[in-house]
Order: sequence, then structure tokens, then C-alpha cells
Amino acid sequence: MKRKQTYSFPQIEDYREQLEIKHLRSKNHFILAILVFLLIISLLYMLIGQFPMTYFYSLLIGFLAIIFFNIVCLAYGSEDKNFYNLNKFITSLGVFGIATGMIFIFKSPAFIPGLFIAYAIAAFYQDLKVILISDLYLFFAILMIMWNYPEYLTFDNARIETDFGTFFFIILFVLLLTISSFIIIKQKRFLYNQLALSKESEFRNIDLLIDAEKEATKHKIDINKYYKALESFTSAFSEKLSIDNVFTEKLKIMLALEKGTAIPTLLAKYPNYSTYDFARLQDLLISGTHKLRKTMIKISKMKDLDIKKREIFSETQLKSFNQPSDSIEIKILAFAVFYVSLRLGNELQKPLSSDEVFNILVYTDYYYYNDPSIMRIYQENYQVFDAIVNDYIGRNS
Repeated sequence: MKRKQTYSFPQIEDYREQLEIKHLRSKNHFILAILVFLLIISLLYMLIGQFPMTYFYSLLIGFLAIIFFNIVCLAYGSEDKNFYNLNKFITSLGVFGIATGMIFIFKSPAFIPGLFIAYAIAAFYQDLKVILISDLYLFFAILMIMWNYPEYLTFDNARIETDFGTFFFIILFVLLLTISSFIIIKQKRFLYNQLALSKESEFRNIDLLIDAEKEATKHKIDINKYYKALESFTSAFSEKLSIDNVFTEKLKIMLALEKGTAIPTLLAKYPNYSTYDFARLQDLLISGTHKLRKTMIKISKMKDLDIKKREIFSETQLKSFNQPSDSIEIKILAFAVFYVSLRLGNELQKPLSSDEVFNILVYTDYYYYNDPSIMRIYQENYQVFDAIVNDYIGRNS
């Protein structure tokens, strides 16, 4: 059970990526609705203004191509997240392309705001790479307008009617847009990091409960009894529905996985199942730290809790013995009190021996909830903490 202690949580990056992909799908839905709305407004404007049908169909094809690409990426994104990432780049460039095309097709400064609408759509993705690409595109698009249609960006005040003044204004304006987008992106990443850290802490807490129970009680789940009862239940369930028991083979595979049979061995024995199928069945195992057991533990601990929405990010959800504001003396004192309570036990917990406490504190995920210096002090001087316990017992005997 011994493991190498580390204070980095690589899983947090995975959880954050899952959150970003989940919200990216929602953003794609929203942007798709915006594109449809812009298509309708633009076509109505062209019909009312009686523009040539060539322009009408060109704009229609451009919008429909982007909308169709969005729909395709949403359909395939559930299978491969790279479609979501590809979609935000193609959509951003596509909208910028349409906005630029409208300026040069209609030869009117009235369509210049379309570039900023395109920038707003790109900024909605809250992706730094998309923002940088949008900045470059916006910058060069305005330069092209200045080069081909300088009258679009002229000023009434002759003192500032120079190419340098206009160029400087464009750089400053794009820079301000970039800074504001960067701040929003950093805030988003902070929020996602907090959510991912909360999820990681929850999983580690559950792992801690499982490891602590194993160390303290030496209790082992009766695997054979569990699967025998499960077989009886599924048989009765299938009989009630008048169908064949389709669970029997899967239960045999799960029992083999519980007993440590390697997946390659099971693949040879059950060729109709893929590696993905075995991975899904592993999630349903009740030994170790598999998903089903974690879910049952979470339900048992959370069923009577009433957590308000505003409490989700409360500091009380992130409590540990590693508070930055506490001095080293306070941390040692708090740890010593906790150690004594584990050794003495209470009405809900039996007293633990010195070795049992050491294994729980050092070789489970509880290790990560303490200041590294405190754990180092404990590992090097655990006899001192035992002396504190013996002194307390002697004073109260």
C-alpha cells in the first residue's frame, strides 16, 4: 500500500479539460444561434435594400457553410473533442471572412462594425489562441481597409487626420481588446481550476476513507457472497420480465476482474468484448477505489446534507490542516491533538495502535492534507507523539 508522496495533482488538469470541453459545447450551441440570427438579419437587409442577387447568394453560401460546419462538429464532437477545438478556430476565421467580404463587396463603411461583431463571437470562446488569431486578423483587416478605402477611416479634425494617428489608434484599440479578453480568460481558468480542485479533493477524500477503513478495521468485502447475491437478483429480475438473463456473463467477467484476472486473458476468453467494454465493467467493481464504490460512499455521506448553492465555493469546503495563515507551532499543536484523538478513539471509533495511525497518516491520501514540514516532523519524531499520548493517559488514569 505504500506509495510515493507527491503534492502535485495531475488529475486536476484532466478535470479542467473536461469542464472546458463541456462548456465549449454549450458555447458552440449559443454561437450557432447567433450565426442563424445574423444570417436572417443580413439577408433581410439585403432584400429590403434590393442588393444584387449575386451578393445575396454569396453571403447566404458563406453563412450556411459556417453553420453546417458547426452542426457537423457538434455531432462528431461527442466522439472526439478535437472537433470542438477545430470548430472554434474555423468559425472565428469564417465569421471574420464574411465580415471582411461584406466590407469589400458593398464598399461601405457601414459594414466595418461587422469586424467587431466577429471579434465578439471569437471572444465568446474565451480561448487565448483564438483571441490572438482574432487580434491579428482584425489588425490586418483594418490595415487593408486603410490601404484600399482610406476615406472610410478619415477624421474631421485635420490635426489628427494622419495615417500615423489612425494606425496608433488601431494598435491601442486592439491592445485594449486583447487585455480585456486576457483578463476574462484568466478568470475562467481560475474558476475551472477551483472546480477541478474541488472534484479532485472529493475523490481523494473518498480514497482516504477507503484506505483508512482498510488500515483501521482490516475489513475485506466478501466478493463471492456479493456476486452470488447479485446473480440471484438479476435472475429474479430477468424472470420477472420474462427475458433471458443477459447479466450472467458480465457478472462472471466482473468477478474475474475482482480476483485480479488480467484484461488480455479475458479478451482471449471473451472475444465479443472490447477493451473499452472491460474498462466500463471495471467501473462497476466494488473492491478497491472503482467508481461504483466511490459513488456508494458519496451517497452514504451526502444523503442527509443540505448544501446551498452559495456554499459550493465556501472556504469550509476546503478545510485541512495546511492553512497558510497558521504558524508552524499552531499546526504542530493541531496535529498533536488529532493524533491523540485517533489513538484514544471515541464512541464511533475504536482506539488505534501507533502503527495503524502511522499507516493511515503516511500511506493514505490524508498525507496530502497536511503541511509537508508537519508530516516530515511526524515521520522523524513519531515517538514524541506517542509519548504525548502516554502522558495524557497517565494523567487521566
